Amino acid sequence: MDYAFVNSKQGKACITKIKQDEKTFKSIEFAAHLHPWVNPPWGAGEKDTIQEPLSYPGNLPYEQEFAKLSSLTEKIKTETNSSPLTYLAGRYGIGKNTDKILKQLGYAVDVSISPFADFRHQHGPDFRKYNNNTTLKDGLLHWPHTSAVVSPFSFVRKVFNSSPSAYSSSALTMRLFKKLTRARLHRLSPEGFSLSDMQNVTRYQYALGQQCFILSFHSPSVKRGLTPYVTSTKQLEEFNEKTFKFVNWFKTSMNGEFITVKEHPQVQHD
Repeated sequence: MDYAFVNSKQGKACITKIKQDEKTFKSIEFAAHLHPWVNPPWGAGEKDTIQEPLSYPGNLPYEQEFAKLSSLTEKIKTETNSSPLTYLAGRYGIGKNTDKILKQLGYAVDVSISPFADFRHQHGPDFRKYNNNTTLKDGLLHWPHTSAVVSPFSFVRKVFNSSPSAYSSSALTMRLFKKLTRARLHRLSPEGFSLSDMQNVTRYQYALGQQCFILSFHSPSVKRGLTPYVTSTKQLEEFNEKTFKFVNWFKTSMNGEFITVKEHPQVQHD
């Protein structure tokens, strides 16, 4: 949840409704999502507008990133009566100070890493060296958003899983290799990906040893016209259908279970 949502009338009503439904309350988690341009404290002329580099929270000076995340954390505590343990940086924008700040504020999990991705052209982070492996350091777990290089050939999937930065190589030989082996980067998401795409990501990563997966999408995509992924009634129907079909397939065909992020087996609790 970002500050604008938690502080809005609609957001507060949503939180209240969840808290009043015991079954729903037990199956969800109130987590923090920092968008600097809607999150106090603001500098002069900063509210609702910000230079692109600083739209990534990790690019903010330490004091500013800390102040904004601290403000969001306290707002979530006030509205939910619980302390958030999970963090997702807006635009996946973690930086050199983020881990320190998260530990100072009591967070246990960060899900901001987007494997294989490179946002440097937008002044964002470079995740090219990351695959889907989790890392635990000083009590903070980094659980990457599930993404995978898919290919009909298992050896290709193994190559890029073990050397993720190779996928973004601009070398002619690598470009030809990817074309010949039909290697593509897919995300475990209904946004821009088909049901079969999501199933392949899951099957292929499971074969490589991955046990925990993150199915992700932008919450506005559940309504028509709020994201480029769902612009019509037909697309909304397709979005909902493939999401529910994937969830059912994951449960029945993969014997999957559904957990909140803070329930990941590697998360360290006090």
